[in-house]
Amino acid sequence: MVNNISIYEIKTEKLNTAYYAFGTSKELIKNNVLTKEGGFIGMGKTAKMKSDFNKAYFTKVDASVFTEIVLSAKKAKLVTTHPAGSYKIEGAEGKAEKLVITNAEDFWSASKYLVIVVE
Repeated sequence: MVNNISIYEIKTEKLNTAYYAFGTSKELIKNNVLTKEGGFIGMGKTAKMKSDFNKAYFTKVDASVFTEIVLSAKKAKLVTTHPAGSYKIEGAEGKAEKLVITNAEDFWSASKYLVIVVE
């Protein structure tokens, strides 16, 4: 025991820790989360998470209990990889009001980081 916290509890917290960030493409690039790559003469570039991204820009969450993010956006696109059947983007009339995680174990299996570009 370390200060009344068991090694098991520390490992469980580490396993359940995940991080998310969302914003416009410009915001995320400005805050060193995203980079735009590829394309030709400035057209068709794709947003990708930077390899040396700014970890301080992310919000830390407990993935075992965290189920939704309120986005309040017109559109939302996940930049990071998460299985399609593990989440849904909800909102009236095609809007992206919130991201709902329907299967946390699957959702966080590919990446403990979630990046969403909103418009």
